Amino acid sequence: MNQIENIDYCIAQSFFNDAELKGYKLTPGHFDTNIWLHHEKINLDEVIKAAKRFADSRIFIISEGLHKGFYIYSILEKACIKLIRNSKAVNAQQIA
Repeated sequence: MNQIENIDYCIAQSFFNDAELKGYKLTPGHFDTNIWLHHEKINLDEVIKAAKRFADSRIFIISEGLHKGFYIYSILEKACIKLIRNSKAVNAQQIA
């Protein structure tokens, strides 16, 4: 299951520009993108549900780096969300 985090639109645009310059942008439909989506456990049903928030939904996938993730944004609404994994943090004492 993924959670949604709101991201400032202008900041997200700078993330996207940086990712394109560094070659971290993934294109939907490419094999590498499919592998990344599977590895990151992105639930496409949740993507569709989240994308319905905007009339002009667009996606941007950053494959690695500090801002790695799956983003859905709207140019008209100047809004952006990021799908994040719902995982629990586990400290070393809980493992031992």
